[in-house]
Amino acid sequence: MANQYDNDTLNEMCSKIDLLEYASKSMEFEGRGDSYATHCPRHIDKTPSLIITPSKNLFHCFSCGCGGNILNWLMTFENMSFKDAVNKVANLTGTNIGKLSQCSALKFYKDVFRTQTVEYIHKSPDRVILDSSEIDKYIAETPIEWELEGIDPEIMNKYNIRIDTNANRIVYPVYDSDLNLIGFKGRTRFKNYKDMKIKKYQNYQKIGTTDFFIGMKENYENIKRKNEVIIFEGIKSGMKVEGWGYDYWLSSETGWLNDAQVLILIKLGIKDVVIAYDNDVSISKIKECTEKLRRFTNVYVVTDRKNVKNRLLGSSDDKLSPCDKGKEVWETLYNEKWRL
Repeated sequence: MANQYDNDTLNEMCSKIDLLEYASKSMEFEGRGDSYATHCPRHIDKTPSLIITPSKNLFHCFSCGCGGNILNWLMTFENMSFKDAVNKVANLTGTNIGKLSQCSALKFYKDVFRTQTVEYIHKSPDRVILDSSEIDKYIAETPIEWELEGIDPEIMNKYNIRIDTNANRIVYPVYDSDLNLIGFKGRTRFKNYKDMKIKKYQNYQKIGTTDFFIGMKENYENIKRKNEVIIFEGIKSGMKVEGWGYDYWLSSETGWLNDAQVLILIKLGIKDVVIAYDNDVSISKIKECTEKLRRFTNVYVVTDRKNVKNRLLGSSDDKLSPCDKGKEVWETLYNEKWRL
């Protein structure tokens, strides 16, 4: 069940407690490399299988599989409810419990889907909520090739861009409309991926229908303040233009808006929606997927197809984002956007 608190704030609060120090008040641990081990009280444990790793501030039992942060510890070994565990950690850290309330993006998502019928909700039955610590499986390093394209490393850190060294992919977290972590998406770093017959993009987990936008968690307040949102196909384009001052973007993760995403944009209640898909997406396709949306808000499209003889992005075969040719071309196209 999704919690009612902002996960980022919860994680920050939990990081203030040294889990090993707290657990050592009631259990004895012995050093084991970079970790500390003890007998798990949940079961008969002849060989210590309960491990705390101080560098991660997490615990894990290799016998029964329990694990997590200080909240999971309290729920597992002190039989607390999630709410009671949060309250205890808040008291221990001197955190104002009011600051742990749902962030504005989560409140918005819940309002969108509260009264809607199932025709808008297509969450995969195989979708699994992941612990936030799953992101630590990937290297906290920004890809040099994206830096060379002009994407600020600080912006990449904002969206938790990581490296999967095993698969040689650039990965980023995917959050559902409850802002739960439901997976990771990876983009290959191999330039000859077609010859290698591997996918350019790959979802690491089963996501189901995209009833959310990448970037909503981080940019909701900016979008509401600007009264406008720019929709890209992918996170890379959004991060690039953010470095140029356009911090009110979302990624639909494809060159199409499904019914759930259209509903989200309607419920945003903003003045302008700007579609900035790659140049291989036709105007007719954009008109089709925004038909319902245009009844409620102004919809614009960023394209260079008005000037057929002098296209700034070249042929549609090149499949370029409107920002791939740099800031000057982007701002020219953005300022000349069409209203549908």
